[in-house]
Amino acid sequence: MLIRFAVSCKAKSYGEVVQIAIGRTARVLSEICIIVNNAGVLIVYLIIMGDVMSGSVCHIGVFYKWLGHVFWDHKKLLVLVVMVVFLAPLCVLDRIDSLSMTSAASVALAVVFVVVYFAVAFIKLIEGKIEAPRMSPDFTFPD
Repeated sequence: MLIRFAVSCKAKSYGEVVQIAIGRTARVLSEICIIVNNAGVLIVYLIIMGDVMSGSVCHIGVFYKWLGHVFWDHKKLLVLVVMVVFLAPLCVLDRIDSLSMTSAASVALAVVFVVVYFAVAFIKLIEGKIEAPRMSPDFTFPD
C-alpha cells in the first residue's frame, strides 16, 4: 500500500510520502524517529562488538584469545577505531547507492555467521557436549 501511494504521488522518499499523506510536521517527526532509531541500533551494535572483541566480566574477548592482553584490547579504544576506520568513511559517501556492496557484504557475513553457528552447534550436539533443545516448555516444578 505504501509503494502504491508513493508511485501514485510520485514521491522519491519515505519522508515525501509522509509529507503528502499527513503533512510537513509529520515528515519532520518521522525523520527524527528514524534518526533516533538508527542511532540506537548503532549504539547497540557497537556495544555488542566491543564486548565480543575486547571481552567483558562474563567472558574473554576475541582479541585477548588471539593476541593476549595488549593496549588495543580496551573496549573504548576498539569502538573508536571501528567508528573512525570503518563507519566514518561510509558516512561521507555522496549517494546511498554506494553502500550496495557494503550491504551485500554484511548480508553475506551474517549468512556465514549463521552457517558456522549451526555447524558448531550440530557438532557439539553429536559429540554429546550439549543437550538436545526442548521443543516444548518444561512444566515440572523443582522440589
